[in-house]
Amino acid sequence: MCSLMYCMFLLQYPEKNIQMVAEERLRGIATQLYNEKNPVILIMGMESSLIEKEKNKNLQDDNHIVYISYGECINPPFLRRGADIVNKQTMQLIKQNSVR
Repeated sequence: MCSLMYCMFLLQYPEKNIQMVAEERLRGIATQLYNEKNPVILIMGMESSLIEKEKNKNLQDDNHIVYISYGECINPPFLRRGADIVNKQTMQLIKQNSVR
């Protein structure tokens, strides 16, 4: 369970305990990436791969965020939910540490 996508796919299982483990692991991965100075934001949508490429040209801007496109226009709810978990955790960490 060390990849974001693997954990995101676990969210499709109906068993709540599997979903809960996946959510915690997604938060953990996002935290680890942040601690390694590689915070990630997952993006999706039309031409998101082009947006990702453009935003990642300069990783010294916007808190050194690395953008990762995980899909184009149509994504299943479990992938969107996983991205929301990762993005929320990343932004929370950025916000907490910018206040200090």
